[in-house]
Amino acid sequence: MLDQALSRLSRFGRWVSYRAVSAAVHQPLALRGLAAFVQKTPRARGLLNMVASRDDVVDAFQRPSAFSNSAHRPNLVAGDFAIGMESDARHACERAQLLRQLPSPAAFAERASAESRRLVAALQADGARRFDLIDDYMVPIVWQALGGSFGQALPPLPPGDPMFLNLRYVGAHLIAGSSATDAVQRRALESAAALNAWVRAQLPALQALWGMPEVAQREAVARNVTGMLWVGHPATVQAGALLMQELLARPKVWRELAGRVRQSVDPWTDQPLRELLGRHVLELLRFRPPFPILRRQVPRDVLWGADGAARARAGSEVTLMVIGALFDPKAYAEDGGGDPARYDPDRVFAHPADRYMVFGAARRQCIAPEQVVETLVSALTGLLQLPRLRWAQPWWRRMRYDGPIIVSAPLAFRATAGGGDGA
Repeated sequence: MLDQALSRLSRFGRWVSYRAVSAAVHQPLALRGLAAFVQKTPRARGLLNMVASRDDVVDAFQRPSAFSNSAHRPNLVAGDFAIGMESDARHACERAQLLRQLPSPAAFAERASAESRRLVAALQADGARRFDLIDDYMVPIVWQALGGSFGQALPPLPPGDPMFLNLRYVGAHLIAGSSATDAVQRRALESAAALNAWVRAQLPALQALWGMPEVAQREAVARNVTGMLWVGHPATVQAGALLMQELLARPKVWRELAGRVRQSVDPWTDQPLRELLGRHVLELLRFRPPFPILRRQVPRDVLWGADGAARARAGSEVTLMVIGALFDPKAYAEDGGGDPARYDPDRVFAHPADRYMVFGAARRQCIAPEQVVETLVSALTGLLQLPRLRWAQPWWRRMRYDGPIIVSAPLAFRATAGGGDGA
């Protein structure tokens, strides 16, 4: 009887923890408040094992041996991947291999733009004037953009294919896997098995495409193709949903950008316009980063923080509040940074590399920040051409979540602009 009660209590505790983590990553204002408290209270760093200032977060990124990505390893249900490896020679080789197979940002832009054109034309021809931002728009655009890494080696996936759900569930596990309930764990493991089987069924073609045909290279190709898929696809889809959530809350910015797009003969290939939209994409993600907090494993006792005044014990974990670093006034140039809480796509960073901090920093930054931005710019370009785009549901059910992942975001638009575009 006691064992059953304890088991139920444990399951309930995991359910509460999973819900709390899933909700927290979608509360940027609350996370910014916590980060501000940690920044103003140096003792809180050690008590909470948390860094929140720009200098402290970057210091942790720059010391991967002291703050290890191995904290991700328990959540890698689809197998080992560079994101969970120690920063050693093996990680350097894996990262170099991934970079070799990655098309240029321009190639991502071209593929994403072609799919965005197709989808926007289909939406405008459809009398419903309603669609789901996730399944009907972002999922196919990101899949087409990412497909440049695999050519014809992977078969096409039609809309609604179960493999997209498998990618979603495996990707979500990276965020909240450590607190997931038994049911969520089982679902992620089943999706990981299906994804691995699908990739391995295409291995001969993938090995030939990547120029790694030897038997001894099979596992490396399978591991890295699988990893690129379950990290790259769901994370970029979520980034698109988050930036639209932020942009639709800023109708003035939306109207200005929609006006600029209407003035362009071909907005998808208009380079000055794409550069403008790229700055807005990064600023929107600064307010709603896909990974606002990150965990790092501490393999040995270490002094940390940019001032070296905090101590972390071996075996503990440190939380990096990336969102805190993005809103630290010290991250911006005195003559051009302005108030971090103000929306400004043209703000000047004290350290130019911080422009991409939503994707990490130093050697552990995402391998494709520019490719992701180009994909999102192409997607945004299409959305800005839909007259009076707005949420299709009331505020309390605008989005549907499955754990930490946005799984549905219905939108609606009008047949014609009818007096101006706006959210």
